[in-house]
Amino acid sequence: MSTYNGEKYLTEQIKSILGQTNHDWHLYIRDDGSHDATQDIIRQFANSSNQVSFVNNKKVTNIGVVKSFTSLLRNTQADFYMFSDQDDFWKPSKVQDTLNEMLKHDYKNIPVCVHTDLTVVDKELREIQAPTKQVWSSFERLLFWNCVTGCTMMINKKLKEKVQFDNLNYNYIYMHDWWLALVASSLGEVVYLDKKTMLYRQHGNNVEGSLKENTLKTVFHRVTHYEYDRRNMVKVIQMAAEFYKEYGQNLSGKNKLYVKEYGNLITESSFLHNFRIACQLPPQERTKKGMLFFAFLMIVFNRDFNKWQIARNNLNEFSDVD
Repeated sequence: MSTYNGEKYLTEQIKSILGQTNHDWHLYIRDDGSHDATQDIIRQFANSSNQVSFVNNKKVTNIGVVKSFTSLLRNTQADFYMFSDQDDFWKPSKVQDTLNEMLKHDYKNIPVCVHTDLTVVDKELREIQAPTKQVWSSFERLLFWNCVTGCTMMINKKLKEKVQFDNLNYNYIYMHDWWLALVASSLGEVVYLDKKTMLYRQHGNNVEGSLKENTLKTVFHRVTHYEYDRRNMVKVIQMAAEFYKEYGQNLSGKNKLYVKEYGNLITESSFLHNFRIACQLPPQERTKKGMLFFAFLMIVFNRDFNKWQIARNNLNEFSDVD
């Protein structure tokens, strides 16, 4: 678990983890520079439970959510790993249900990522209506949109071993869960367990996460507020470049073509070039509208992909809905 100013819901979340039916686990918490009572809450749990550790108690620094989670993953040793946000609520059998699914697969030999469904709730944990979850496991589609929610996932040791922690350009990795899903889908297996294993708090500032894809309101919002979609496009291009650098030699077929061609847009981009890419290797967005909009933005805004840095001011909110 990585925390940042999470005092409001942190106690409830940690208690839900301590209340799991499976007790064969350890909770490692890294704080990313909180200014509220978050660190005091972590210390209280670490002092009262031998299953909870405050890993950076003596050296609290802010490094951003991606580096914070990858640092935790890098510096812990286990057979399986799960990731927890600071403001959700895990159902009692979440760990066991996910583990049971993991054990059905070839986890000893290949990278495996298991993820589950969730229930979207408000701040008081009351269920609210949410768009129907769309799920896919192909690398091409995951490259353009991540359906693997990090707080529902479990990965195995083989998947962790494929992460080149020292070589990564973290500026080109939007979120740890998206990156791990890409690694698993290209080199191993992504598995979906159709079971709601947790309550996921939807905060009021999640505008894009709460809009339904097929409403006129959404279309109007995307056209008039294209900067959000343009940032998403840049994230995909930057991650494709980084993924090709790290794993291009292990890929083949369309998987390799997609990351190579989209990643190369950082250094080779023009109206005609991008138009050709969009036609030959169309972006695999969630919907046809999304695909067309991505292609339109890629063709129109075809300069300086390497200079458009991902806006990270909201990454510590732990409130994005996939």
